[in-house]
Amino acid sequence: MAVLLENPLYALVRLENAGDWLHLSALCGEYLTGRDFSKLQSYLKDDTKTVVVEKSYIDKDYRDTFYNFYSKKFVSYPSTTYRLHFFRSVVVVEDLFGLEAHADNYIGYCVIRPTQVNSLGRTIFDPSKLSRLHGLICRTVYKIHLFGAELKINGFPYISQDTDVTICAHAATWMTFRYFSERYTAYREIFPFEISQLCGDVSHGRLIPSKGLTAFQITEIFSKYGFYPEVYLRRDYSDKFYRLLYYYIESGIPVVACLHGKEHAVTVIGHISDYARPATNNSEEFLTGYVVNDDNHLPYQLLMRNEKPKTGYCSEHVVEDVDGFIVPLYEKMYLSAEHIEGLADAILQHPPFGVNAQSRLVTHDRLIKRIYLTSSKSYKAFRRENRLPFDLHKNYVELSMPKFIWVCELSVSGHYPQKQIIGEIIFDATANHWDRLSFLAIHYPDFILFNDRNKLGDRPNRFTTYRLPAKQILPYAMYENNLKEI
Repeated sequence: MAVLLENPLYALVRLENAGDWLHLSALCGEYLTGRDFSKLQSYLKDDTKTVVVEKSYIDKDYRDTFYNFYSKKFVSYPSTTYRLHFFRSVVVVEDLFGLEAHADNYIGYCVIRPTQVNSLGRTIFDPSKLSRLHGLICRTVYKIHLFGAELKINGFPYISQDTDVTICAHAATWMTFRYFSERYTAYREIFPFEISQLCGDVSHGRLIPSKGLTAFQITEIFSKYGFYPEVYLRRDYSDKFYRLLYYYIESGIPVVACLHGKEHAVTVIGHISDYARPATNNSEEFLTGYVVNDDNHLPYQLLMRNEKPKTGYCSEHVVEDVDGFIVPLYEKMYLSAEHIEGLADAILQHPPFGVNAQSRLVTHDRLIKRIYLTSSKSYKAFRRENRLPFDLHKNYVELSMPKFIWVCELSVSGHYPQKQIIGEIIFDATANHWDRLSFLAIHYPDFILFNDRNKLGDRPNRFTTYRLPAKQILPYAMYENNLKEI
């Protein structure tokens, strides 16, 4: 029997076959469209054994659009939703008031809205609990309460467009905002209707029902929310464009990617790489695809490179369809990605301080660079736990740094696939890109230099250098706090 328990408030459904899934669909009535039901069944059928259905659930995101838009329509829309909770384990009736016992098997939840066209509302799944998914992604912990039990989901938020108040670009920005507001106290929670009203200055006609957004309208939405966004268009950056996208994703910053040729937008939240691929000097060459949240599909899809075969949960689009992206940056991230590559190369090839001049163990042509932005707090914590040769982690922990830093890690082909590096260059993210002394530290296997950023000019007394007694390359762990593996 599929429905183990049902009353006006909730239901408990055991899922063992396709018929059981039909019972679940029937419980949701006309809220859950046939197309969205098929998506959920296909996505979750291999991993889900039990569903708890909350009836008449008051969802804050749907309630926002209901009061501001749907309540003004001729048709009477319900003001409440259904919320479906998915478990990998078998939950029996006696377990309902002790769901803590099933916390490790809690996949997450999906809100079902009565919006008729697209019914999938606020959704958060833990990708590590789903067998089809893999990659490195941005994720954070979301807490929910069900029958008094606190359950946690470590994932990235998802919502589908309702085609009225929100279309794909609104959904993509909502996913980005909800991730930041949950992870960082500096960002407030914002709801779909308010997002739709943030692009009034560069709008083309009425804001709702929406006819779609341009890249610059998305940029305006980011700015009014409190970010200091950068917009990148492929036509402006040619061969550097896709490396810049990779640098920001490697930094753990979700971006809204525009596929203008497809009239679509997605949220890029992570990547996958193949270390068997040849790479000459940049870790982006290992990249096989990105992990995206596309509002037309359920979360954690793979957006593959054009030359890579599509296997698994893959998008019909490819990386090369992306022709623009918008990055939500914090106020004090003044130094942008397009400048770091050039600054790092200038240092590595510098006559006095370049790698060929200062290292006897490695040459410039062997190096593989990995570039990312991170917080100095996170970087220092990681280095404290993952120590460097010659106790250099102590120097990094003590080194005065701004809130955010750019890092260019250095590795070689034998060590990068093992997630090991042999040096790094650290940059002040608040620096001016014309400042050739924007770096804080330069480290090769047998040499390290610290730059006192508080000193003006380029007198030698601003530098502290050490010759390290390394007779061979001593690799150590690459930084991994920005993205989490699934």
